[in-house]
Order: sequence, then C-alpha cells, then structure tokens
Amino acid sequence: MPIEAVGIIGATGGGVGIAEVLALRGFQVRLYDDFKDSLNIALAKINWSLSRSGKGEFLANIEGVQDMIELKGADIIIEAASKEIDERKILFEKLKNVMGSPYIIGARAGMPTLASLLENTELPIDMTIGINFARPVKSNLLVELIRTDRTSDKAVNDCIDFIRKIGKTPVIIRDYPGAIFERLLRPFILSAFRILEAGKGMPDEIDEAVKECGGIPTGPFEIADLIGLDADYEATKAIYEALKSPERLTPSGVEQRLVQYGQLGKKSTIGIYIYDDGRIVGINPTLSNVVKYLGLKKITKTEIFGEIMRPVLEEAKCLASEVMASEYDIETVAKIGFGWPKGPFSYLREKEESFRRKAPKTGFENLETF
Repeated sequence: MPIEAVGIIGATGGGVGIAEVLALRGFQVRLYDDFKDSLNIALAKINWSLSRSGKGEFLANIEGVQDMIELKGADIIIEAASKEIDERKILFEKLKNVMGSPYIIGARAGMPTLASLLENTELPIDMTIGINFARPVKSNLLVELIRTDRTSDKAVNDCIDFIRKIGKTPVIIRDYPGAIFERLLRPFILSAFRILEAGKGMPDEIDEAVKECGGIPTGPFEIADLIGLDADYEATKAIYEALKSPERLTPSGVEQRLVQYGQLGKKSTIGIYIYDDGRIVGINPTLSNVVKYLGLKKITKTEIFGEIMRPVLEEAKCLASEVMASEYDIETVAKIGFGWPKGPFSYLREKEESFRRKAPKTGFENLETF
C-alpha cells in the first residue's frame, strides 16, 4: 500500500525539515511533540520558510498535534525526536498503545543501532526500519534506510518508493554503528584535526587543500563548525565506543577542549573559525593555546589531501567488509550526502599518488652510497 499520510514525532531538530519536505510533495503530515512551545516554534519556522518561497499554501498539509492518538491512521511514523535512548523507548511504548492498523515505523538509527533501540520494546519489528535523513534535510538528497535481519521486504520496498517520491535517493544498508554517512564523516573530520594537532597546517589551509585537490565543496573544519563541535565530538565518541575503541577513531583532544570552552562553531559564533553574520571572518585565536605546534611544520596541499582521504578510504574498506556495503552505495553516500564530485574509491583510482604513504625522512637522503 503506498504511503500517503505521515506522522512525525519530534518538532525539533530534523523533524521540521522533514515535515516541510513532505508537505511540498503533497503528503498529509501530522507533526507531534510533547511541548507546545516546541510545536509552535516548528510551525512558525515552516510557515516562514514556505511563505518566503511563495509556497504558503502547502502549510495546509501540516498539522501540529500534542496528543499521540492523532497519529493513528498514518501509513508511516517517522521518529525525529532529539531525545536519549530511554526517552525514545518511552515514546515508542506510547505509540504502540495508540496505533491500530499496520503501519511502518521509521526510526533514527545508526547511533544507537536499530537493534539496540528495539530492545525491550513491543514495536512491530518486521515493520520497523531505520530512516536517516542527511542534513540539511531540505537540500540534502540522501536518505539511509537501515534494516535489521527481521525487517520485512515490504517495509523496505514501501520506504524506497516513499523516499523516491519526495525526490531523494535511498541507500539501503545493514544495521551497524554509524551507518555509512557518519562512518565516512568521522575520519574526514578527525584526519583534519590530526593534521592540525601535528602542526602541519592552519585550519583554512587544510580546508582549502581538500577543496582544491579534491573538488570538494566544503572543508572538514567548515563542516565541523556547521554541525557544531559539541555534536560532532559526541558523534565521534559514540561511534568510537560502539566499535570497541579503535585507535583510528579516537576523538580529538583539541575538539574536546574547544567544546569545554563553549566554542561550538557557527552557532556560538566561534569554533575552529570566528563568524560574523554567519560568515567566516577569522581563525579562533584559542587554537594557539591548545595546539602546541600550530602551523609550524606545514606540508603541501597534495599531502594534506592524502592524509585526509587515506583514513576515509580505509573506513570505506572497513564498511565494505564489516557491513557488506557495496562500493556503489559508499560512493553514492559520498557524492549525494557530502556533495563530493566522487567517492573514496574513485579518488583512489584517479589520484593514486595522493594515497601512497610517504616514507619518513631520515636525513641521509642526499648522501652518496659507496
């Protein structure tokens, strides 16, 4: 049965963007939140966005509700609540008690995994699927669909059709910490911090090297500031712990210090960069206090690009073996989700030299042999 009526749980975070995207595609949406203020703010944001784009009539497709019983009759419930796992499970229990006819549950998954989210709940496991809308929801065309061994083919196929109808690209993957999007994003940003911490480049030089050498639209530090250094650090920490603390994904000490100082990125007007009216106007001077060799041992742009993309490629290979994600799906996530011109495997084929590790200099390179 095609999906037509949609319930969304959570009027903060991604729920607002999801509701607007669906309304513009003609879906009937009910947006649920416990808190009236959160709901009113969400509806005001959507009204502002639609009205300014000359599409105010689509607001009629969205209704805000505070009673979960109002979600009954929806073909799919999309969970977008910004809550801890225990609070989310309580929401699911409430949902189970009010929903009647068969319906699909699309839960935020990856961190935690869908399986851990479903533990000790009585949700219809066969009709529950992970749905991760890549942010920013309104402009990013990627949606990860995450299935467990018990997710039905019907739920998966119905969601594939649904995601395509709203003009986005679905990628179907197995339930595993971080899914694909976050697992590739972590080493991309972490590698930039490693280069910074080693004094091999300033933040703007690192971002510029990635953009110039790879044709990538946004540098790793720009992305980290946009996400929020606090959210980025917590995402890295969660995946690091879920994967049993692999050294390659050790969270950055520099990022942690900035978070402790309340320097969280664009939303606080200072993170890696300083912001004025949303624009970068300088580099955070605090970095000189937390990075011992800041910018003292600089390397070339090509070397920076290689040092960032090698760990991304290694993580892609891990995904291919651990999660059995296909090269095509990994490349799709990189291109559609990140906006890269190509994925890590394509970069390897086209820029193989950048992926070769340079032998450390010994100081004896210029001595004649005898």
